[in-house]
Amino acid sequence: MNVGQLVGNASVKQRLAAEIDAGRFPHALLIEGAPGSGRRTLAGIVARAAVCRGVGDKPCGACAACVKTVHPDITLLGGDGEALTVDTIRRLRDEAFVLPNEAPYRVMILAEAQTMTPQAQNALLKILEEPPAHVLFILTCNNRTALLETIRSRCVCLTLTAVPWEEAAPVLAERLPQMAEEERKRAHSLFGGYIGQVIDGVSDGTFRQVLELVPTMATAIIALSELPLLQATARLEKDKPLSLGVLAGLALVFRDALTVQYGGQMMLSTAPDEARQLAAVLPGERLMALLRQTETLQTALQRNMNNTLFVTRFCACLRQAAGR
Repeated sequence: MNVGQLVGNASVKQRLAAEIDAGRFPHALLIEGAPGSGRRTLAGIVARAAVCRGVGDKPCGACAACVKTVHPDITLLGGDGEALTVDTIRRLRDEAFVLPNEAPYRVMILAEAQTMTPQAQNALLKILEEPPAHVLFILTCNNRTALLETIRSRCVCLTLTAVPWEEAAPVLAERLPQMAEEERKRAHSLFGGYIGQVIDGVSDGTFRQVLELVPTMATAIIALSELPLLQATARLEKDKPLSLGVLAGLALVFRDALTVQYGGQMMLSTAPDEARQLAAVLPGERLMALLRQTETLQTALQRNMNNTLFVTRFCACLRQAAGR
């Protein structure tokens, strides 16, 4: 199987390639991972491999099926704000019994499957239990626990993780040639090693906003008054990508502060001065509490917590963890 488009995640690629090269396409594949981890890229590779008519590694990229921009036997639902409602799943279920137009399989991709309601998931379950032999289902999601256990148990589950800097560096150099290598490395660290997040964050200006906000918020967390933190978080209320970026940035600051307390020298965050300030003011248990709260807030936001509620919890939880 040709999985060159997906960077990193060698064990996932090896496992999937072994199955597909042996002709064992899973009838239901669930790909989980953080935004920007390559879920959609991998789903597309598997879908193209299923309809490829070439010889050798699939997708070959050269046969008539591979060169088509839109293939009649690949259906993409969800993502980009499209809701996966129970009616959508019922229509998909009916379409699944239609034979492929020209390929060996019909491929149904359900992007952002965690947005399905329980009713929609139960509707999908009916066809996952006894799928037609010619249909492959590919689901992508942030976290498999957002799906019913009955759905998960009928899928082959793959988890995509962050890509180390050594593997990500060539891709980021190609995609972000206007940035200095040191800046690309900072962005890679800030966005947790998820290449898609780095590229999007730099392109839409989120990276620059995070660089500006993180030092301000790190200082505001330990201020005597709550007002500076409330003022700083006002910019997060309608911007989820920025909120996630700020949380990632603060987590690195808290880790750096702990490093300083234990005599370490290596700093990973974009606000080393503020990390030193936190290390001087807060004891280790408070810094650990801040780090744990940040990780909890990241998980809650990735699971589609209301952004207004998130901002309220953000201020309250971090101030409490800091003992302010």
